[in-house]
Amino acid sequence: MSENDTRAELFAALLALAKVVPEMRGGQLMAAVGELCADLHGRDLWDADDAELLEAVWQFRRTFQAATEEKQSGVVSLANGIGSGNDSRRL
Repeated sequence: MSENDTRAELFAALLALAKVVPEMRGGQLMAAVGELCADLHGRDLWDADDAELLEAVWQFRRTFQAATEEKQSGVVSLANGIGSGNDSRRL
């Protein structure tokens, strides 16, 4: 993949991530991705190449979505347990 292709994919991935996490401002999103990139590659936002940042964007998105799905499934499980006889608490 050429540098231009990688850069275009990076910007598309950032836009997609911004839609997944609308509560984060652009600067916050870039800072979080930059910190993750530093953890993954030892190079921060300023020094990382586009491919490294792209990997950090993908990792951030996967982690965020997994945490969100886990949180939602926990709420659903709790809601399904209350009032169904499966709830051990006495109300």
